Amino acid sequence: MYHDVYHHDIKESGFQNTGAIPYKLTSREFELHIRAIAKFCESGKMNKNEVALTFDDGGESFHSIIAPILEKYGFKGYFFVTTVLIGTRGFMNDKQIADLHNRGHFIGTHSHTHPKNIAELPYAEIESEWTKSVETLNKIISAKVKVASIPGGFYSEQSRIALKKNGVELIFNSMPTKKIDHNSDNQYIIGRFTIKKGTTIEAVLQLMNNNSVSQFYQFAKWRGLALIRSALGNNYYRIREVMLKNTN
Repeated sequence: MYHDVYHHDIKESGFQNTGAIPYKLTSREFELHIRAIAKFCESGKMNKNEVALTFDDGGESFHSIIAPILEKYGFKGYFFVTTVLIGTRGFMNDKQIADLHNRGHFIGTHSHTHPKNIAELPYAEIESEWTKSVETLNKIISAKVKVASIPGGFYSEQSRIALKKNGVELIFNSMPTKKIDHNSDNQYIIGRFTIKKGTTIEAVLQLMNNNSVSQFYQFAKWRGLALIRSALGNNYYRIREVMLKNTN
């Protein structure tokens, strides 16, 4: 799971809040990752079609930087779009989204407004978030959106049901696992390993190579943060912003 990539300035693409900064990679760093993943696959250890490279939020870098690098090394990306931000500063417009679809990349929903915790909303609001987003994207790409990514990783049964109503078959959450759940509604729930600024090539390849220690470390960290978020509620985000600002 990646987010944004930039050439010179982190403000080039995507969200600009403090919490988004750790997820922004330079174009050089990102290309080194993709080159290493391609070499790993070409060594015969994995088929490129078995690698799901996902990108959340809908930043303009999806079209200007990320897609060209993926195509250079023989990959297609899963690009998840926050639809209320389409055409705003730093985010893709309709034509860019349609172009990515026409080039064979996967366009998916990342909700309409990217709520902090979609799982805490009443069901009617959850369904509205997904319906507005899917309908917007269906119109832009002139096709049916089949994939979704849960904002913030706050997966819930309510989101699954709402996405099923909108024809979504693949749901990516943020649980760091290679396990894929297949439910009775013929939907697949897929976990992802998070890549941040400063993640080394060695760390990426360890995850690719099914290194149990690296995978467990990500899972333990994710589980710990999930417990903290549950205990603190929305206060978690305020505390996190302060801590990140002090760190930076």
